[in-house]
Amino acid sequence: MEIRRFGDLSGPFIPPARGGIASSLILLLHGWGADGNDLANLAHPISVRFPGAAFFVPNGPAPCKVNPAGREWFNIDDRVNGPIMAAPFIDNAVADALDRMNLSPSALALGGFSQGGMMSLHCGLRQTPAPAAIISFSGILLLHEDLVKNSTGAPYSPVLLVHGTEDEVVPFQFQAASRDMLQARSIEVETVDCVGLGHGIDPDGLSAAIEFLARYLPA
Repeated sequence: MEIRRFGDLSGPFIPPARGGIASSLILLLHGWGADGNDLANLAHPISVRFPGAAFFVPNGPAPCKVNPAGREWFNIDDRVNGPIMAAPFIDNAVADALDRMNLSPSALALGGFSQGGMMSLHCGLRQTPAPAAIISFSGILLLHEDLVKNSTGAPYSPVLLVHGTEDEVVPFQFQAASRDMLQARSIEVETVDCVGLGHGIDPDGLSAAIEFLARYLPA
């Protein structure tokens, strides 16, 4: 693992397990008050299935207001303007990383946990061209009014929502609300209920995410 900068974001970068040129890029966004190191350990189990994937796990652009040692994507009290203001940091990092690795958006998966899951949904559903897949662990679709239903088959990315049924931070019922908003716009969405899990990622949820990615990303 090394630290790299793409766009204005820096954080852990894990090159392909098999070495050589990356065949895909998996970008993971951490939760509120954490940093890229919090999710960097997911690269190993995922790379078993995707040995050609590179991983970028950037640190959020601002110090967390309640944990200055950690980072945040946006002020958690501003769930309207916050994601809009944070999105360019992620979008620019994605564009820079794809360009430097000579990859197309069809080789990109965008995922995140909690606030990072919110941002993976916010950015991934608005990027053009769309990434290959989006995964949100314990996240919420915060803004949806601008996501329009397209009867001709809008190129939205397929979405996986993974959530613990005992989540005490982002309650489990938000998963169904996000699913319904996505389905109303004809966006392909799947859900995984992690029974008994609180606010976290468990082996079952991670395995489901890997299987989901396997349908859309090159190995």
